[in-house]
Amino acid sequence: MRNTCLPFFLAAFVLLCSQPAIAFTPNANSGSKLVTGSSTKQNFIEEARKQVIGFTDRLRVTDRLEVSIPVPDPEVVTERRLREHQNRGIPVASSFIPSEYNPHPLLQNTHLQTILGVFIRDEPGVAYIQKSNVFQEMLPVGKAVLDALPSMTGNKSTESECEFWDKRERFDTPDGDFFDVDYKYKDPEIEGGGEGMVVIIHGLESNSNSSLCINMARAYAGINMDTACVNFRGCSGNPNETILQYHGGWTQDMILFLDKWTERNKENKRPIYVTGFSLGANIAMKLLGDLSMDAVDKYNIRGAAVSGAPFSLEFHWRQLIDIEFNRIVYAGNVLKSMKKKVQYITDRFLDGNTETDVFDYWKCMNATTIAEIEDGMIAPLYGFKDKFEYFEKSASLPVVDKIAVPTYVINAADDPFFNPDYFPWEKDCEVGGVAPLKLTRTEKGGHLGHLFHRIENEDEIQTASFAPMELARFLKHVHSSNQSIAGL
Repeated sequence: MRNTCLPFFLAAFVLLCSQPAIAFTPNANSGSKLVTGSSTKQNFIEEARKQVIGFTDRLRVTDRLEVSIPVPDPEVVTERRLREHQNRGIPVASSFIPSEYNPHPLLQNTHLQTILGVFIRDEPGVAYIQKSNVFQEMLPVGKAVLDALPSMTGNKSTESECEFWDKRERFDTPDGDFFDVDYKYKDPEIEGGGEGMVVIIHGLESNSNSSLCINMARAYAGINMDTACVNFRGCSGNPNETILQYHGGWTQDMILFLDKWTERNKENKRPIYVTGFSLGANIAMKLLGDLSMDAVDKYNIRGAAVSGAPFSLEFHWRQLIDIEFNRIVYAGNVLKSMKKKVQYITDRFLDGNTETDVFDYWKCMNATTIAEIEDGMIAPLYGFKDKFEYFEKSASLPVVDKIAVPTYVINAADDPFFNPDYFPWEKDCEVGGVAPLKLTRTEKGGHLGHLFHRIENEDEIQTASFAPMELARFLKHVHSSNQSIAGL
């Protein structure tokens, strides 16, 4: 059997070897034959390599399947991160429970709260009143008012050397000016010691020497925080070096401070919290809205708490015009201060030229309302068309939805500076607001007052008045949450 089959297999092998071999490349066409009938092994390999190279070249040029890997839109990515961060912050903000403000029944008047808050906030028996006899409770307040009368009537300067702060630092600005920052440390010897830094932004024509700034610093020291109070240009007792001052949406100097502070503290990475009152409250929220996720990513800002926030001057500017008491008492006092600055700017930077076209000197000096100075000087100096564009562009309301960190606002419904019919409840995170924003509006309290809070026991007296203590409680609440929630 084997001998019979052998010739057959030999004949078949010879026949097979005499035929041309056909090979196909991965993308060979029907006529793409690779003939190797008389080729050596080396020639066969070279021929095959040429076919493969030709295939790959054709794939690159003509036969390649277009595989498109989508590139994420940076704005979409940033927006998604913002929403995720806000969604983590909303439970933190909404879980804070505000304390009930309980003012003395005979000391609830909005003007008493507003005016006395400037002059007697730190006097004994004023910020807190221990319950006893309703009339007897008022005796410390009456004494404090009598002692403060010379200052209230203008017969004594309210400016004095402030020894509260531990250190003052001057920051030079790119335009050749400066602003001063005052610090209060948990441990002055090491210029620090707190678990974080709270940055205070003061109100119109105020400064770090105000009783409210000092109250805030005391309240934040009580939650183991260092404090930095940023004085606006020209507000620290030293005239500034350029024609520009500040306004209700002026965040440039705050950005400069944050840049410097972050650079020098990049090793320990302590969190920053932002606080402010009145005009400073608006600037604080506009700053956070403009920064959005940069507040977290770039500056490690983790929360904010403000009081007396206007949200937009557009809603309130007529409050100091249409109401006679407001126009005479409140606007009149601020006007005096603003007109002094108008004169200083004219003398210092415009060689006393009252006919200058830089701004309307005479409109400012003859102004009977703050809005007229905003129209005559603020708007042209800062490139706004008029006061209405200034109100619009400097408002925090349009950007609060971009705030990334838990933020608390405490206002009073009877604030004489604000339109009582307007408060942006729709921005509160508990009623559908997209930002982690918690809003509180007490029935009484005036503008930055919240004094004469009645308490049951003497041990309930705090180191600062009611509103600053509420702001500090919120920041403590946020700080504790930041430590327990990963990634916030």
